Amino acid sequence: MLSTVSERKHQAIARAALTLFASDGYERTSVDAIAAEAGVSKRTVYSHYGDKETLFLSVVRDTYEAMLARIGEIVGRVAWERDLRSALICCMTEVTRSVIRSPERSTLVRLLMAEAPHFPDLIELLHARQITPLVAAPLENLAAAGRLAGQDGRQAAEHLMALTFGQVSNRSLMGTVPLSDDEAGQIVQSGVHAFLRAYSPAIIAATA
Repeated sequence: MLSTVSERKHQAIARAALTLFASDGYERTSVDAIAAEAGVSKRTVYSHYGDKETLFLSVVRDTYEAMLARIGEIVGRVAWERDLRSALICCMTEVTRSVIRSPERSTLVRLLMAEAPHFPDLIELLHARQITPLVAAPLENLAAAGRLAGQDGRQAAEHLMALTFGQVSNRSLMGTVPLSDDEAGQIVQSGVHAFLRAYSPAIIAATA
């Protein structure tokens, strides 16, 4: 286990690496530059991460996992047992705000677009750990309770994400163009309305 001082250095190296990889790219970022940015020696960088490739993959993975953890926490505290429309709007509004406003998210997007072709492990990471399953779990429970139509929670989550988070992401050009809370909120509410029109048990039963 890292000591307090060692942990601070570890985090400083990770922050510096993420900043420089995003601004200069993997190839042009040197370990010397990362060490200088972090305020540590080059030897310290190597002692914590071994080599530049391991450092790159580690900081991308850890940043992505931290974002997913925040989303999991949001989904976990939504009052799903109450009004379904309000619960869905609450959940997707918070998820959207958390992701779109996160500076780490735009950094990850730039890194993945630029470097993923050279790092197959990044593609595997995205396939293995996604936002959709976090949202799918409560939707499956809602379907099992008869509050949503269908049993494929993952597909339902993909539709919900596309209609809400996906629309906000597209409108904001993946977070690069600011959207007001009102604009984002209207998109989320419209998306939830469309989702419930498609997944309402009453509507499905009436058209069967």
